[in-house]
Amino acid sequence: MTKHEKKKKEKKLRDTKDSPPGRQCHPRRLQRSKSSMSVITENIKKPETPLGWIAFLSSISSALILHEIRLQKKLTCPPLVYAQKSPMMDNLLHKLSHVRDSNRNSNSNSNCDAKSSDGKGILTRDIKPCLFVGTRSSIASSAAYALHGPLDRHVKFRELMTMMDGATIALDWEFPHPKYNSSLDVRLSEHQLKANVKYGPIDQPVVIILHGINNDTSFGYMKSLMRSCSDKGWIACGMNFRGCGGVKLTTPRGYNAGFTGDLRTLIRSVSARLKHGTDTPVFVVGNSLGANVALKYLGEEGFSGTLPKCVKGGITLGNPLHIHSGNVPWPFGHLLGAGVKKTFIQNWSALHDMSSCFHFGSALRKVFMTGTVGQLDNAMSPFLVRNDSHYPFQQSIGFKDGEDYWHDSSSNRYVQHVSVPLLQLESQDDFLVTKNALQSIGKCLENPNVLICKTKCGGHLGWQEAPPDGFGVGKSWADLALTDFIDAVLDTEETKTKMNIFNKNQGGNKGVKDMSSMNMVEDMYASRYRLQSKL
Repeated sequence: MTKHEKKKKEKKLRDTKDSPPGRQCHPRRLQRSKSSMSVITENIKKPETPLGWIAFLSSISSALILHEIRLQKKLTCPPLVYAQKSPMMDNLLHKLSHVRDSNRNSNSNSNCDAKSSDGKGILTRDIKPCLFVGTRSSIASSAAYALHGPLDRHVKFRELMTMMDGATIALDWEFPHPKYNSSLDVRLSEHQLKANVKYGPIDQPVVIILHGINNDTSFGYMKSLMRSCSDKGWIACGMNFRGCGGVKLTTPRGYNAGFTGDLRTLIRSVSARLKHGTDTPVFVVGNSLGANVALKYLGEEGFSGTLPKCVKGGITLGNPLHIHSGNVPWPFGHLLGAGVKKTFIQNWSALHDMSSCFHFGSALRKVFMTGTVGQLDNAMSPFLVRNDSHYPFQQSIGFKDGEDYWHDSSSNRYVQHVSVPLLQLESQDDFLVTKNALQSIGKCLENPNVLICKTKCGGHLGWQEAPPDGFGVGKSWADLALTDFIDAVLDTEETKTKMNIFNKNQGGNKGVKDMSSMNMVEDMYASRYRLQSKL
């Protein structure tokens, strides 16, 4: 034995003597300190019988449920409301802060269970998230996308509309069966009802709903919004962007966050179908990327003064407002990019027609080499379809780069010009757009027509509330907020119409009479609501 080996053996024996009991077989240099969690788990005695396992699992389940109930109570609160003070906005806030008559053209009582029993409206009552879903922003968002939506019981059909540049989009219509007051009334067939919507005349409010990126009208949150509108007796129109909803691209130009030409064409077509001599309203609703498109459209038309008179209001849910690749957190930038690549693959036949063009083919190769949606936008920006932001909104192709595309597409540049009541719904735990929305809240409040409603929970397009019995997944709070806001705007428009008729009948000086008649009509409606609530 060499001298070096003797010293090594003596050191090993010395370390073994100095080590604590139970570890004398291991030298110090090989010892690892145990964590507190491992010590606790070692001391827990596992059940040895089936009954013991049942009791053990029951105790863990009870602890989880108690934790969820505490979290639910912590998140239960009314939303934060931001708006300028003006007569029109005060009127809307009053209507949305109290429970009103919800039977306007209503074909269902599906929303009645979500109403507050203490007379509070959507802006003043507590939002109670459902257990295990509404209390977690990521799960709430996933449920909004994955849930199948309500069962079909209304009239539904699909219409294909061709745009000016040859592109094709799909419109999914949904509306209730008409009610007949007498057995002698002429019954319309389902074919006749569809023809009235497709060609006119339309005499019921129309709500146009836009989906988010990589989605279509088959997603749960779209079905739920459309069903909430049709349950009120309105006509819901789910607009699928280019290349979405199972309709292949007929041109190599897909949709993007800043192109409003397709929505403009749709609204012009719907306005031409409305019944002449009636003030039939149209509302625009957008979700996520669709919310950015809807708000940009309203701002562009408001700036030019060309908004159709039939458009009475807009609602945006989860609007990013300021679009930039740096605002998309990890890993959602990669997930969104993968979804866009999937759309490219599904519409490869249309894109392949232009792949012979050297620059376009090079951009396509870059798209499939990119990782995030921001890198993808930067590669495809020279080939994206766009329109001017002022009348006549001329259509063109291409941006300089990604920065130019993001700047032009951000709807916070147009929100100051919105000329109709606009409701913006945002969630504080929205992991996708909260940062962007907070940066743009000041620009939004510069417009007296904008009402911002921010909830404490809901995730991205979630807002699942607890049902009345407390268990399970209830309806989305956003559905009720949407229908109540439209109801409030319709009530305001009805009041204005009655006031105008009253002034025409009275004639003469309208300086003081306008205010007196307005107050008289408002007092009349307020007295009716108070009487109904007492009854």
